[in-house]
Amino acid sequence: MKKTIEKSVKGTLIRVLKFYEKNDYALSITIALAIASVLLIYSYIAFMKPNEFISFSILDQQKEAKNYPELLIIGENNTCYLWVVIENHMERSISCKVLLKITKSPILSMPLPIEGNMSYDMVISNGEKWEEPIELVINETGDFHLVFELWIYNEKTDEFEFSDNFCVLNIKVIEA
Repeated sequence: MKKTIEKSVKGTLIRVLKFYEKNDYALSITIALAIASVLLIYSYIAFMKPNEFISFSILDQQKEAKNYPELLIIGENNTCYLWVVIENHMERSISCKVLLKITKSPILSMPLPIEGNMSYDMVISNGEKWEEPIELVINETGDFHLVFELWIYNEKTDEFEFSDNFCVLNIKVIEA
């Protein structure tokens, strides 16, 4: 079986070489495509930016993504304890802010077209982490969406721009 495969490969190589001997045009195109492929791969690797990203999380009271509050009872436990955590992996310092927006309305698009209830501003160096505890008291019954939006300062436009990073927590608040 091994000798049959070797004969088949040798035969194929011989046919390919004979084809290229008869057709210089096909050989030229093959060589040009091979060089272009190598140059394309090299330029992709050489000019590729490192993975730059921002990690944006809302965590529970124990700084885990597990036990988020879902039900608050006015007069008993209507305080919501959370952590906002941002990690900068952008290869530069960033100025940013987190807007907390609270709404009962359906969320149709981001960013929400309403004013923020709370705002947290910070400058985070490359490789650094920013953590902030949030204590939020809700004294009204209903089904709420807590929307956390991350905004990054753009030096070129001199404005904060929505980063497309957001977290939404749904909380039901009832009377005791």
